[in-house]
Amino acid sequence: MLVVAQGYFESGRFIADTPIQIPEGKKVIVTVLDEEVNKENRQKNYIAYWDKIIEDIQNSDEILEGEPERVCFRTAEEIDAL
Repeated sequence: MLVVAQGYFESGRFIADTPIQIPEGKKVIVTVLDEEVNKENRQKNYIAYWDKIIEDIQNSDEILEGEPERVCFRTAEEIDAL
């Protein structure tokens, strides 16, 4: 059985985001993620995503009409406050 539990280490102990129970004597594998590696992978994914959007826009033959509307993006803090 495979169970994925996300959380963090604090004072040498793993604190799971959600409560989990592990039976006594069960074999457990812990993987510690390096945030820098994750950050680099996310940045590469974002770049590839935006490159695809730009390519789609450049290859589009759709004729736009009217004036474009102004877009206002929310900050991470504004999204968390919702």
